[in-house]
Amino acid sequence: MATQNGAAQNTVSDWLASAHPTPEGAHHEWRLSGIALIPTGRVFDALRLPAAIVHRAVGSAVPELVRARLGDGAVIHDAYAPGRWYYALVRPGACAQHDAYRLDGGTWLGIPGAGRTTRPGAYWIRPPRHREDFCPEDDITELIRRGGEGQTHPRPLPELDTIERACRALFDDDGRDPGPQDAAAATTQARDHLAALLPVTQEAATQLPLDHATQARLARALTEAYRQLETDSSSLNLARQYAHAKRLARCCLDQVRVLRELDAVADGPPYL
Repeated sequence: MATQNGAAQNTVSDWLASAHPTPEGAHHEWRLSGIALIPTGRVFDALRLPAAIVHRAVGSAVPELVRARLGDGAVIHDAYAPGRWYYALVRPGACAQHDAYRLDGGTWLGIPGAGRTTRPGAYWIRPPRHREDFCPEDDITELIRRGGEGQTHPRPLPELDTIERACRALFDDDGRDPGPQDAAAATTQARDHLAALLPVTQEAATQLPLDHATQARLARALTEAYRQLETDSSSLNLARQYAHAKRLARCCLDQVRVLRELDAVADGPPYL
């Protein structure tokens, strides 16, 4: 099975690299950094989709759920780009659609290596399974339709004061030793708070101007939040489980702080 998977990745890698003027150059970049700059327009095109549209369409911003609920075809998630974009690979010459921007032919796009399916940076939220594993245009149209529903209605802002108090209380343990139930409850509570904050924070990121002063901090806060959510602490000892709960709580506090800053600026998202 491992040999078959490796052979499939090599086939996909060769296909992706064939879009590069010097395919070996793409392979070299993948070996060095895991990302290769490859031009669109000849072997494949790419439609850039706002993260808010994708997350509304699939009903989640958690990578595992996004991956499971996306349709067919290869999709890149650029977790470092301002605003956080998704790039759906489509056949060359595919039509641009409302809320989906087709990159001009010859645009150099950061293409992850075929086996790069996790952060940091750009990765395949749905990796190509074979050559020409394109996203059907009808699927993209339906995704945009679902993601556009209700976008004129502001997403309700979570109770920031309540979340902040609960998360800060986790750090005021008065030196007592937490029990297993304490650690489990603290982790569950912090995860629930983060799940309430992430869709709002994520949507805020897509609304910010690219040069907004808060953009870099927001991107770091989101990246760290997803990293902590993806960490399974159930197998860790009690002290490490509790430490992970505190890291989750700190991610919540970081996002509360950023959301309040956005609420204070005149050009902030209208729903804040």
